[in-house]
Amino acid sequence: MPLDMEIGLIFNMGKVTIQSMARELGFSRNTVSMALKGNETVAPQTREMILRYAERAGYPGVYSTGRDMEPDENATYHIMILRKPDMAVYWDKIISGISEEACRNQCQTQVAVVTNEAEERLRLPLGLDESIHAVFCVKMLNRDYIKKIKAMGIQIYMLDNYKDEGEELLGDVVKMESFHPVMQLTRHLLGQGMKRIGFLNETSSLYESMNDRYSGYLYAMGTAGIRPDADIVMPDVDSSTFYYPETFEKIVEEYGTLPEAVVCGNDSIARYLTQAFRKKGIRVPEDVAVTGFDNDEEDMLTPFFTTVNGDAKWLGKRMVQCFLWRIRHPDAPYEKVAVSGQIVIRKSSCRQRKNEK
Repeated sequence: MPLDMEIGLIFNMGKVTIQSMARELGFSRNTVSMALKGNETVAPQTREMILRYAERAGYPGVYSTGRDMEPDENATYHIMILRKPDMAVYWDKIISGISEEACRNQCQTQVAVVTNEAEERLRLPLGLDESIHAVFCVKMLNRDYIKKIKAMGIQIYMLDNYKDEGEELLGDVVKMESFHPVMQLTRHLLGQGMKRIGFLNETSSLYESMNDRYSGYLYAMGTAGIRPDADIVMPDVDSSTFYYPETFEKIVEEYGTLPEAVVCGNDSIARYLTQAFRKKGIRVPEDVAVTGFDNDEEDMLTPFFTTVNGDAKWLGKRMVQCFLWRIRHPDAPYEKVAVSGQIVIRKSSCRQRKNEK
């Protein structure tokens, strides 16, 4: 089993310290400190586990033992970033994080747009050849497209993974840890006495992160002894027709009894849903509470959404750090790195008490 599976590889956003690593890994502060200093009284497996976590988390000056191959200090590494057209600002921030971290580490980046037609026809971007050391997929592309790139001997880095557990990883994955934050958001709503809580998202059956959000919602509801009403649970709305006002207006119309709250898969969904509610004269949060995910200011309305703060730039930087780690460990199994976010409670999910005006 890869060490990443043993320690979870869930990184909290913010400064990485000995204390924070000890808390995340479940070791004492002294054990972590001794491992970082190379103290041989620490068991080899424990020492390697701590060093690998520290390296992947960005702790300065740390390189794990075993299978090391130092990168050529005189080499310049070329990264191609693949994006889809018409992406939200959130994804541009990820690209910005990639570019900043790449520049700091003698890497050059170039961005290529993959249209839906190019993806369907497996047409690769111009300039994607043997001079490219790595491809970063900022948005998920279909398996055949990724496999065609991989067949060229180019390393693949993705921000999510396909849900099918039977499929082997096609490359290293850096993604937001989504199960626990959505579980906590749902429990926040339950804690206010809400029971008829809906869920709204796309591609929950296709991508791991989206499925994790749905699973977090179901887990919170299940452990509270509540069976969600099927008419307000929509985890797999068709992506091709999803982000249109008419779609959300239809969703609101098709609700039977109005839900007390809706957990949304991202802030864009929360925004479209809130606008559809308002068009029907339904107030947020007075009539229906709404939560999002990503903390994307572009999608915020008044009141601002309760959401999960997923630092987009941080994710981009993590992708570059994984690439640099892979240069030193070319034969290591592909791994998933989950970066944890922070719950941000705002007015959109907080019911006004009866004695409040």
